[in-house]
Amino acid sequence: MDNYLYKCHYCGKDFKPNRRHKQKFCSNSCRVGAFNLKKEKGLGLPIKEADKKTPMKVEKMSLAGVGNAAAGILAVNALTSIFTKEANKPATKGDMKDLLANLKQRYQPVKNLGTRPDGAKPFFDNITQEIIYLKSNSYERALR
Repeated sequence: MDNYLYKCHYCGKDFKPNRRHKQKFCSNSCRVGAFNLKKEKGLGLPIKEADKKTPMKVEKMSLAGVGNAAAGILAVNALTSIFTKEANKPATKGDMKDLLANLKQRYQPVKNLGTRPDGAKPFFDNITQEIIYLKSNSYERALR
């Protein structure tokens, strides 16, 4: 152990250290006081030696980076549209308009019922809410 005294970095008193070359303050209260003073001044926590050597890298936005991001988004969207089945794609405004136009018609064909022996096909009447059978010449007029 050293026989000489160190100066406290906070209060300036001379003290005999318990740990050689490690102790900077004479007591815990001086150590905490120095930390609080440093924090008040905005100096923050001490920086490690390894952090001092490597300069902080600030990433900047470049035109090439924006172009790469746009190209990536276009590629993902193209592949998604290619590999997604038509039945699984979301409905568009045009699809909804077509659906509403079809629903506004009075007679809708019923596909899971067969034709009658006289050749009449089943239709759902949107006004009366009933299934009716129309012959070929009368349902062509009804669908117009």
